[in-house]
Amino acid sequence: MALNDFLKKAKETAASAAESAKKAADDAKAKYDAQKQEAAAKKAEQERIRAEKQAEADGKTQKIIDEINSASGNVFDFDKKELLTFTADFYDKLYLPAHSVSASKMIFHPLDKKIIKYAQKDFENFNADTESPVFMILGKAQQRVFLSTDKLYFKKAYGTEGGFFSIGSIEINKIESLEYIYDGGNYIFKCNGVELLNTTDGLELDINSFAEYFKRIKNKDFVITDQQINDLIIEKIGQNVLSIVREYAFEDELLLYFAWGCDSLTAKDFVVCTDKQLVTLNREAFGLTKNVKQFYYEDVTSMATLQETNGLLDLALTAALSICDLEISVAGAKERLSNLFTYEAEKAVKVYRECKRSIKEANRQPVIVQAAAPQPAAADPLEQLEKLNKLKDAGIISEDEFNAKKADILSKL
Repeated sequence: MALNDFLKKAKETAASAAESAKKAADDAKAKYDAQKQEAAAKKAEQERIRAEKQAEADGKTQKIIDEINSASGNVFDFDKKELLTFTADFYDKLYLPAHSVSASKMIFHPLDKKIIKYAQKDFENFNADTESPVFMILGKAQQRVFLSTDKLYFKKAYGTEGGFFSIGSIEINKIESLEYIYDGGNYIFKCNGVELLNTTDGLELDINSFAEYFKRIKNKDFVITDQQINDLIIEKIGQNVLSIVREYAFEDELLLYFAWGCDSLTAKDFVVCTDKQLVTLNREAFGLTKNVKQFYYEDVTSMATLQETNGLLDLALTAALSICDLEISVAGAKERLSNLFTYEAEKAVKVYRECKRSIKEANRQPVIVQAAAPQPAAADPLEQLEKLNKLKDAGIISEDEFNAKKADILSKL
């Protein structure tokens, strides 16, 4: 009997435990379902708010486009190929010299390949098969202004929450003005007076460079002279640095390229190419001594860029930083300038080759000697006397005049 009571009680206890467990599971499921419904409702509300905000941003996009399109000018009313050619020339000759390109927020095609990657990521309407990139300005928080040969694209932050953008484009033939300015706190880009970019990220050199770039486009001033390159480099580097440069490059030399050194212990203070020579200056520890190397193009037999690595780590750093060496061959010896940005070294080589060719062509020009004008032959005294006698016989001159002239001719014999 005691055993039966024990089994009965155990059975009742087990049933009670099972019922309690079921109730706990039901309560947990109910709580989970309630939390799930709450999370779904919260997510739906967030998506609704996000969609609402994006709709506002899209509405702002259309207002921006309509305002820009109300203008009637067309500053790009010339051939697209001419625009690309001039842009590449401007970048090479006026933008790169003395510019901190590694810190720049402005990138140009074709040198900077990132421009296509950014354009395809941010602007789904950009067609790389039919449009060619021209330039892009990078703003904070993924903001962009991007010009192609067909359109001006923009990605402008909307509101202060972050993550919302007004994204659109304007046909290039609707553009009458472009401005890139610094208002003392923000870098602002405008098209036809309408703001397309407002960011705290920027570089003063970009502001000045863009002003020069657009001024030339507006005036269709596409020819860049060596004198203009020289003048702009002087303006960029300032008088203090210019005074150091002039210790090694004379006043009659035109500055055609200038590069600041890379940020490292072995960096050059600067590399400068004139129309006659290449000069590098590197101040040693604490600037107490200066190491200067000069290479006149007439003495240089070759100049080339080199990328040498010592293992995988070195290779990764070289690829990431785009750094190489510049090898210069002079009179059978080779000098190597280390730790230059690749585009700086390649530009130095380009200037050298162009100047070397000009020097060779000038040396091949024939020297023209101006021949002296022929002197008239001296008159024959006998012929003069004969002519004089005929004049007397014809009564043109008197006997006294004949005798006086005759005496003068005979005195010169």
